[in-house]
Amino acid sequence: MTFDLTPEQDQLRDAVRALGRRYGHGYFVEKAKAGEHTTELWAEAGRLGYLGVNIPTEYGGGGGGITELAIVCEELAAAGCPLLLLVVSPAIAATVINRHGTEEQRKRHLPGLADGSQKIVFAITEPEAGSNFHRLGTVARRDGGDWVLNGRKCYISGVDEAGHVLVVARTEDSSTGKLKPALFLVPTDAAGLTRSKLDMEIVSPENQFLLYLDDVRVPADALLG
Repeated sequence: MTFDLTPEQDQLRDAVRALGRRYGHGYFVEKAKAGEHTTELWAEAGRLGYLGVNIPTEYGGGGGGITELAIVCEELAAAGCPLLLLVVSPAIAATVINRHGTEEQRKRHLPGLADGSQKIVFAITEPEAGSNFHRLGTVARRDGGDWVLNGRKCYISGVDEAGHVLVVARTEDSSTGKLKPALFLVPTDAAGLTRSKLDMEIVSPENQFLLYLDDVRVPADALLG
């Protein structure tokens, strides 16, 4: 096994390093102190194809993997611009949708994740359960052709920047009656989904939220996969 980068990966590292240096730590801190997001850097990284390096080419991505995305994360962080939502939207959401989503879900979401025009954040952590999905209290039940979600989530990053949140809930297994984990793509403007911003000690352009799901109704195709 070798951990040496390929020539293409070296070129990617050099290119992302140059982008990060054009913005720099001063830009990052200025945005954070002003309560603003790193919108310009995110948009340019998307236009250049860096946000979608791990997404298949048929959905507008670069066709690479998590190594390529790690390079993007590392070089922007080294330049003083650590983008937290890189770990959430392209790394978690895009990877899960690509591997486990339906073809319709891939076509609907992956191109926007690849070019940066769409962000999907991830909601698993809960006040009582932490990130232990065996103890999650957020539950989804069937109601006709829809799903109805109820629960609470905490320390969810970037909800104010995203169009959807990938919610980890539990559904009843009809064969055993036990609850099992499931993932739902929930629009951030869905009725019954409310959020409360958390005050954090760190200065960051990304915000953290408490999420409340009160009878949030989503269609059947919101269930991932």
